[in-house]
Amino acid sequence: MGITAYSVIVSVLLYNVSLLAVYLLRRSGAVRAKHTSALLLLLTFLAVARLLMPFDVHGSHVIRSYKVLPAIERVLTFPLLGPFSLGGILLIVWAVGTLFFVLRDLSAQLRFLRAKKDLPLRENEQISRIAAQYGKGFALKISPEIDLPFVTGLFKPVIYVPDIELSEQEWRNIFLHETQHIRSRDEWKKLLFRGIRALFWWNPLAHVSEKDIDLLIELQCDNRVAGKGDLDEQDAYLRTMLTLMRCCTEAKAPVLAARMIGKGEEMQIRFEALLAKETKCSRILNRVLPVLMVAAFFASYFVILQPASFPSDEELEQYEGDMVAFDYTEVMNGEASKYILIEDGEYHLYINGEYFGTIYEDALSYPPYQGIPIINKDAEGDET
Repeated sequence: MGITAYSVIVSVLLYNVSLLAVYLLRRSGAVRAKHTSALLLLLTFLAVARLLMPFDVHGSHVIRSYKVLPAIERVLTFPLLGPFSLGGILLIVWAVGTLFFVLRDLSAQLRFLRAKKDLPLRENEQISRIAAQYGKGFALKISPEIDLPFVTGLFKPVIYVPDIELSEQEWRNIFLHETQHIRSRDEWKKLLFRGIRALFWWNPLAHVSEKDIDLLIELQCDNRVAGKGDLDEQDAYLRTMLTLMRCCTEAKAPVLAARMIGKGEEMQIRFEALLAKETKCSRILNRVLPVLMVAAFFASYFVILQPASFPSDEELEQYEGDMVAFDYTEVMNGEASKYILIEDGEYHLYINGEYFGTIYEDALSYPPYQGIPIINKDAEGDET
């Protein structure tokens, strides 16, 4: 098991294919069915895991690219500005862009931290009493300058709520929602995808998927809070969101904050998801698809995409007729003209006792490699 440039490329490719799948599924109306948001979140997390673990597994099936990848490799290694190749310059631009997005998010978070020090706080016996019923795993801040309820804080969660008059049931629904975000570690999820967005800032899908992830997190939170409740509980939960939409503005919250309400289109999707009825077909899919997704995740490690090329005309002319009859003693003494050594599953070509390079297994069927003596060092006893 190891990491190569091509295993990283495959991981990036699979990640972006998964982003495209989530994008298309979300817009096909799939998230309007109950629990489907969890499936899309699972698909996204598996894509991120594949991206962060770009390993090559020994014994994987290698797919050789004889045209596309070698052409890309030649373009990226083309010298453009002195010692810098085109690929090197693109990497520098990539790194600068990532740094910009990281610093921008960090600056926004620091502005909120400075602003909250001057935030005027209020005491509200009703809100404090209801909040106390949901444990002590968070701090509560009540302020007339807060526009909508949200939770923020990776290590010490704080729930911010506006100083407004609501019924006890409405406040219970608010704290049910915000404490569910805390239990689900949703801010950590947002931080992860914010970092992925910064890393792939050049990909439009990364920016779109960030908004999709925020919506999927809210859908999952809604489902956990009210999805399994009876009709009265779901109705009360939806009425609470309607009340907040009428009395609260859509002001900006901190970068990683989890908010109970959002924009009109997002709220429409969330309402439809809660009101949708789960069918027998969707229940089966919700059991089968996670298994298929996890199986595809592990299967992806057993396929490797690598560039390959046939020997050039110059190589054919240089080494044509350079073969000698195979003699194991000559090979072991380094006297053979050519031989191939199989070690750790790779094919290493030696010419006149010196290492020439690594070749691909399917190249053995073509000159000048065809018929060259092979020593299998991976086999016991160095069998030939």
